[in-house]
Amino acid sequence: MIQSSYDVIVLGGRLGALASAALLAKRGFRVLLIGQEDLGPTYDVLGEPFPRAPFSFLAAHSPVARRIFSELAVSQAFRRRATVHDPAFQVVMPGHRFELALGAPHLDREIEREFPEVRRPLEDFFARNRALSEALDRAVERDLVWPPETFLERREHARALAHLSGPDGSLEHGDPLGDLPEAHPFRLVVHAPARFADGMDPDHGNVLRRTRHFASWCEGGAVLDTGLAGLRELLEGSLRSHGGEHRRRDRIDALLVKRGAVEGVRIAASGEEIGASFVLLGTDIGGLLRLVPDRRPLEELFERFGEPVVRYYRYTLNLVMRAEGVPAGMARDVFFVRDPSRPLSGPNLLRVQTHPEDAAGRRLLTVEALLPRRGVEDVADYLDTVREHVVASLGELVPFLGKHLVRMDSPHDGRPIRDLEAGHDVEPTAPWARGRHTMEPISGFPIASHLGVCALPIRSPIKRLLLVNGQVVPGLGMEGQLLAAWSAARIVSRSDKRPAILRRSAWTRLKP
Repeated sequence: MIQSSYDVIVLGGRLGALASAALLAKRGFRVLLIGQEDLGPTYDVLGEPFPRAPFSFLAAHSPVARRIFSELAVSQAFRRRATVHDPAFQVVMPGHRFELALGAPHLDREIEREFPEVRRPLEDFFARNRALSEALDRAVERDLVWPPETFLERREHARALAHLSGPDGSLEHGDPLGDLPEAHPFRLVVHAPARFADGMDPDHGNVLRRTRHFASWCEGGAVLDTGLAGLRELLEGSLRSHGGEHRRRDRIDALLVKRGAVEGVRIAASGEEIGASFVLLGTDIGGLLRLVPDRRPLEELFERFGEPVVRYYRYTLNLVMRAEGVPAGMARDVFFVRDPSRPLSGPNLLRVQTHPEDAAGRRLLTVEALLPRRGVEDVADYLDTVREHVVASLGELVPFLGKHLVRMDSPHDGRPIRDLEAGHDVEPTAPWARGRHTMEPISGFPIASHLGVCALPIRSPIKRLLLVNGQVVPGLGMEGQLLAAWSAARIVSRSDKRPAILRRSAWTRLKP
């Protein structure tokens, strides 16, 4: 029996779930956010918080991020915490080291130093890339549902996106890299960062995805002093300040569905049943199969849109080393291509994020690699050797790594913490929050819609169950999660014709 009720229950702790919960609370809805086994952005290593993945907020300059932060009144707090690093990133490969400088004079000098033979095509590339991204901005700043489903939503999208397509249906500005030779190394400067930037199969990227991610880096991805945890803290604080409730440690084991519509959720630990007018799912769609009594609606969804298929897993390795061992001039974000002729995955392509020096004269390097699904799932003991392969590859970028390495650990391979200073391994204190199951999957989607960046619909086959996860607009990464959050909040808000002040007063009268 339902014991309490909310207007909206949001499941999950990722960006889309947090943003949608905060928006709806701000608009006067009674909101409950349930963590649903959210592991958080950091984990503990010998008393220190280590990041689960590198983080740069590339969506900081997107119109949808500005709109959400403005409505939540956290824009000023965000600006106080955020900084922009220059250069935005480095790409290192055999024979080349290119820095994406944010200032035009510095960028011109970098192009002249590394790729003088294609200076004119690169100038055209930056101009066309910026023009295409600005054209997408004009669509993203509109109050739209991504992806559109109803007739009116499709019409609104068609009008908003008309300027992006030419007469033949192709992108109006074409491929900004079209004038470069196919094998030119500058293409890796664009492709390598894009492979880490979103939740879609990186082997099947399109022009718009690469353009958007590179333009975001060119504007300067925001860096928060406390990383992703700081961004989450802003949104959680906004949720609480507008009357929302957050049960971070709870999870549900069932959705309450009656006559094809969601009516609430059941808390796993206590069996408590909580009613809701809407439920928003911020976790991957695969987890939904374990929560519903009848899978047929979801099977129909997969028949229409295709079922996501995992292609890669994100693997993180954290290394603590003495500061003098980090090469001078190494940027905060470095993309290292070991061999351009080999597949850009595993130890052959690394994202390395360097952190500031601490009081003990040490620096943390957070390294991310994309591990092929077949290796992780089909090869015995694959994860038992990934750590050594990543360190061997990183040693070519950081020559004195072995001499200055102090500590090494990954939250994903299930192995002990390697403490080289003490000379022995240390068993972790929370083994249930580590291991292969904590790796974030990157999926391929059989059907990609709306500019090739959208996949699953906002509205699920179960009435009043909406999706706000990274699989709705996976091709735009964090910006896509914010678009999904805004879209879900728009649908819920328009379903209730009462002004926000009346929604709030209705709940106020129920208080004892």
